[in-house]
Amino acid sequence: MPKENSPQAYHQWSGPVRVLAGLLLLALGLAGCQRLEEADPIAGTWQAVVLNKAGEEVAFLLELRREGEQLIGTLVNGDDRIQSTSGSFDGKELKLRYDFYDGELIATLKDGQLQGSFQRQWRKELLVRQLRAWREERKTSAHVAAAGADLSGDWILRVGEGEEQKFWRAAFRQSGTQVAGTIIPPSGDWGTLTGTFENGQLRLSRFDGINAHLFKAQLTSDGKLEGMLDSTRKAIGERAERADPAILAALPDPFTHTRMKHPSEPFRFSFPDYNGQLVSSTDERFRNKALIVTIMGSWCPNCHDEAPVLNELYERYQAKGLEIVGLAFEYTGDIKRDSEQLKVFARRHKVKYPLLLAGTTENIAQQLPQLTNLGIYPTTIFIGRDGLVKKIHVGFEGPATGQLFVKLKEEMHQLAKYLVEESATVQ
Repeated sequence: MPKENSPQAYHQWSGPVRVLAGLLLLALGLAGCQRLEEADPIAGTWQAVVLNKAGEEVAFLLELRREGEQLIGTLVNGDDRIQSTSGSFDGKELKLRYDFYDGELIATLKDGQLQGSFQRQWRKELLVRQLRAWREERKTSAHVAAAGADLSGDWILRVGEGEEQKFWRAAFRQSGTQVAGTIIPPSGDWGTLTGTFENGQLRLSRFDGINAHLFKAQLTSDGKLEGMLDSTRKAIGERAERADPAILAALPDPFTHTRMKHPSEPFRFSFPDYNGQLVSSTDERFRNKALIVTIMGSWCPNCHDEAPVLNELYERYQAKGLEIVGLAFEYTGDIKRDSEQLKVFARRHKVKYPLLLAGTTENIAQQLPQLTNLGIYPTTIFIGRDGLVKKIHVGFEGPATGQLFVKLKEEMHQLAKYLVEESATVQ
């Protein structure tokens, strides 16, 4: 037997003692976490759904955290994170404000669940979506879709039926049963959608404060996806590499969708900025300058994606003779409200170029009569030093599209560079 105070005695008992001490610390830690959760029952990650117009659930994550006295609520869709501008919780009611979308989440905590709604301005009415959230962990299924089934890659979607049918693009990434991807209509991508592909059934969803998107489809025996977009539009998808060349040729070209009625005329505009000061295309600041005009709205997610790229162009080429102007078409027609939304947009993206209040989404054709087939946001116009339009690009493929985003940014940089070099035409 080792002596009571000998090194041998220490080593004999130190292992069990350390184990017991570790267990005690773990128990104290868990108790501390439990007390913390009881003290602040709102912080953490919540599984959440909103109902779309058809009454189907659109899933996303809601992350809530404290930052000093402020409560921050983040709408999470894969890598996309939409953070609230303010928030509060009084022990019962949660309020989160998303100023840049003129939206608000209001919910009541009861029996461990949040029940409420997300509401925002939509045109001249208030759009209200029912919402609920809970802490239950999302379960990872052990099922697989089918032997060898993997949806990763580029797809072509036929959306709608008959004469109304259109061709869109899509891109998916799959790991096990988990899928992320995006849908890409001519107006630009839907952002990152997330979900699962199990037993041949695909379900992807996204809620970002503006749109509640849902894509449900089944993989057919011939490798196609057949389903519904947003519960309202039939969609049939096939892999891009297998698509008929005629279908690929039918994909809309973002550089030919919108045109000038009379290309030999200079593009003209004259609208107030959000402070009420009139800004016109004939102003001295634009004389003999290359110009990019973006037709946008503070309510448009793709316009938010485009703004940082336009900032890059302005910082890089403004000293070389480039100007940028945003023509905003807002929802309400209430000048005070719409001007404030433009200010919020400018602050969020640190916009240095002027944003003008050009009208509402209802009167865009009357406000810009020189353009045909107008109505996609954003629509970006590239104008030479001679005042003539060289290119018009509709939509914006954002970060969720991966290489398409990289390619579009490079194209925009090349166009800006070309314009400031005073080329008469852009090939």
